[in-house]
Amino acid sequence: MPMAGHMRLQDGPSTERLGKREGGLRKGPLEAIGRVLRGPKFGVYGWRMNETVFTDVDGWRVLHEEIRGLASARAANERAMGRALLRAHRDGGWRQLGVATFIEYAERFAGLTPRQTEDRLRVAFALERLPATDLALARGELPFTAVRELCRVMEPDTEAEWLTEVEGRTVGEIQQLVSGREPGDLPEDPPRARRHRLSFEVSPEVYALVRDAQAKVRAQAGGSIEDEDVLRTMARAVLEGPGDEGRSSYQIAVSLCSSCGTASQDGSGEAVTIDETALETAACDAQHLDEKGHATQDVPPATRRLVMRRQHGKCGVPGCRLTTWIDVHHLQFRSEGGTHDERNLLGLCTMHHAAVHRGALWIEGTWKTGLKFSHADGTVYGALVDPGAAAVLADVHRALVGLGFKDREARARVARIKTHVGALGSLEAALRAALAQVV
Repeated sequence: MPMAGHMRLQDGPSTERLGKREGGLRKGPLEAIGRVLRGPKFGVYGWRMNETVFTDVDGWRVLHEEIRGLASARAANERAMGRALLRAHRDGGWRQLGVATFIEYAERFAGLTPRQTEDRLRVAFALERLPATDLALARGELPFTAVRELCRVMEPDTEAEWLTEVEGRTVGEIQQLVSGREPGDLPEDPPRARRHRLSFEVSPEVYALVRDAQAKVRAQAGGSIEDEDVLRTMARAVLEGPGDEGRSSYQIAVSLCSSCGTASQDGSGEAVTIDETALETAACDAQHLDEKGHATQDVPPATRRLVMRRQHGKCGVPGCRLTTWIDVHHLQFRSEGGTHDERNLLGLCTMHHAAVHRGALWIEGTWKTGLKFSHADGTVYGALVDPGAAAVLADVHRALVGLGFKDREARARVARIKTHVGALGSLEAALRAALAQVV
């Protein structure tokens, strides 16, 4: 009779039969394991597991201890490899072998990829200043993958707090804990919004389809747009918009920490930290969900329909042809007292809406008095622009907002340094100049 809480291999050959057929088995255990490692779902494997198993508890304990011992030895070996690589890198003797770089040396003689070599050198260097973490790795108390993440944020004066916080956590949990934090931060410090990398390996036909979709989005936009804006438009098209012009473009589920002010947005089961700019952009035109799942909309549906119809359903930026995913933007931001009066509202496409909130596009005036569109460097929108100066000024604006300045004050400070940005030379110098302004 199966025992509750145990597992049993099902739909596969018994271990006795495997032993008898091991020599000539074409589709044997190793190939089955290969399918397990490569397959996207457990359902594709020849072997399946259910809630019942063999009852050899003593044998399982031995196997478990063997795995734990191998894991500890692996951690110790990773530490030894990192230390040896760091000594070899400093020594320079690898040049005598005629290789071009240390990366090539490690790839040829240690079997490491460039990324693996860089990680081990970085960790070994960091562990010279983190004795407790180094000891935990040597003893196998922490795996290398966990130490690799911790070394991104640990400093000698924060090491103890981090080690206490990660005790008993999985590598995945440690990655989440480290994400958005910088060297010197404590575990309880609020995470910062960060850039994310997307990487896909697809078939030739899917690759061709994606390129066609990208080309269509760019054609609809009437010009060249960044990959991020293309992906944003494609994602929103899949999520679909409202059938009623009076409804907001999308709903947001945002959690705001009352103590630190950090905001995170739900993304298919993951809480993703977002910055103030993204929060303000989403809050412009959204339905807000309460804890019971009820949706409320700030901009009255009748007002939203009026805004959409007076712009003939397209983006309000001169020259923009986009007519899908139009958001209602508050010309005077909500956080600065802007109202839902239709004179303070303007329909913007996804890309232009994001550009306004990150300071790359400036819009002044109201719908009634007339609107002025300009680049961050002050030139009329669409005219010849200094791309370097515009990019620096947009970054200065975003940095000021990140430091807690209201959008209006941030723009006023940027406006005062526009004519000097070329002489300032760098983003740091421009930011210092903006902070020194009296507005």
